[in-house]
Amino acid sequence: MESLAEFIQKRREKAGLSITGLANKTNIKLEILQDIEDGKELFLSVTQRQQLARVLKCQIQELKDHERSFEFQVISDEVIDNLKRRILNQETNLRCPMCGEPLVTRIAKMYDIEDNLVLQPKAHCVKCVFQIKE
Repeated sequence: MESLAEFIQKRREKAGLSITGLANKTNIKLEILQDIEDGKELFLSVTQRQQLARVLKCQIQELKDHERSFEFQVISDEVIDNLKRRILNQETNLRCPMCGEPLVTRIAKMYDIEDNLVLQPKAHCVKCVFQIKE
């Protein structure tokens, strides 16, 4: 099946638009459209889907049909806590517990109400919907 990236790129070219032209007509940031066409973004927001369908002259359902499908999985708190600890320990090459693909990780520096530094581990998968954002 054709990927979302391929579908959008073909429809954009059929409409005679450059990626910059598509960004201008849809009011979607160029960087976001580049990520979609590069296959880095696998899902669209409702607004993005509506804007793209309007400009690319396709049905919203056609865009939905090309988005990555996924099965909902519950990941145990123990696995999540272990990943958070490993992120805070700055381990590299961590893998997604849902699909096994690489995780993109970072440590957010925040401050609590008393101005104490709090480190928050963050992660998202490069291929599926898994993320740690709390």
